[in-house]
Amino acid sequence: MLARPMTVTKSPPLPRGGATRNELKRAARRLFAERGIAAVGMREVVEAAGQRNAAAVHYYFGSKDDLLRELLIDGADLIDAGRRALFDLAEAGGPPDLRTVVRANVMPCIELAGDTGERETYFRFIVNVQNERRALFRDTVPEHSPGYARYIAHVQRLLAPLPPAIVNQRLLFAGLSLQTLLAAREAALDRSDTGDHHFWSRPEALEGMIEAVEAILTS
Repeated sequence: MLARPMTVTKSPPLPRGGATRNELKRAARRLFAERGIAAVGMREVVEAAGQRNAAAVHYYFGSKDDLLRELLIDGADLIDAGRRALFDLAEAGGPPDLRTVVRANVMPCIELAGDTGERETYFRFIVNVQNERRALFRDTVPEHSPGYARYIAHVQRLLAPLPPAIVNQRLLFAGLSLQTLLAAREAALDRSDTGDHHFWSRPEALEGMIEAVEAILTS
């Protein structure tokens, strides 16, 4: 009688939203945001997350680059979902004007929320990734940003009389300025015990950010 072949049962993949995994992501993003990318070791992430297993980061994510990519994608997906929803609304009544386009680009960044503290550290984190690991950022984020591509297309449409090189320059300047403002706002709110700030929490500050981006585009 022939023996039956042994059945090998594969372990199910680790849950993306497990509690330990989320704590590691929250701790890692904060360390990367506050200290930079190269200065943070994986053992420090494990300790900051309150885990005992020194290999926890490698167990859940693989390499440091894999962890960085997941952190980038988490925030990019949240922001882009908001952008796509706002552009769907804006485009329903015909081609939107520039203020509407800028607002649809900015508001999802202001309203950022997530399960692993994206609101607390994401923009300082991506500033450091762009400064230290530009190629990784460029190779990871664009495919998760179709809403941002719609923003670019609208700006190019609205500034069409200008040479494309000038439009691209203004988009770059506006993007860098917005990123700096968002990182400054995030840091100020993060330092607050209440999550409130005398300047950055005011509606005038939000409108000022939108107006600043629009002003750079139309300068």
